[in-house]
Amino acid sequence: MNGQPLRAALDRLIGPGTDPAGLRVGVDLVHIPRVEALARQHGERWLADHFTAREREQLAAVRGRPMATLAGRLAAKESFVKLLAPARALVLTRDIEVLRGPGGAPGIHPRGTALRELREAGVDRWTVSITHEGDWAIAVAAGLANGPRTDPRTDPHPAPAKEQ
Repeated sequence: MNGQPLRAALDRLIGPGTDPAGLRVGVDLVHIPRVEALARQHGERWLADHFTAREREQLAAVRGRPMATLAGRLAAKESFVKLLAPARALVLTRDIEVLRGPGGAPGIHPRGTALRELREAGVDRWTVSITHEGDWAIAVAAGLANGPRTDPRTDPHPAPAKEQ
């Protein structure tokens, strides 16, 4: 194999000619019955600790297997945290908003701690994929780092904040 199919896949993900050395990946596997038990045991308080109001609104509208969707979204958040590893600070799961986008594809909208860690790591593009089968949900997050940014406390020209 000459590596051309892999190069083509990387070009689609991170852009033609981009050095894949900045590619970051995180993955997480979640047992759906465990998430169902947590949601049942701790209720709205647990949901509010981990999911934004917009996420909870979308989750409430899910038909079919809502607990599988909930577990998939949780896996997406955890995979995104792993993409940021090693993070300098604790990244709160509720600062990683996973929303259904046009056509149903999930999208990650970082805020607060997650946004700060993305900037610190120099990650400026990312994507996520979620799937579930049987009792399991899995998510993979991939991002591209163009190199770490300078420390905003010592950089005389820090990147402007763009929190949502």
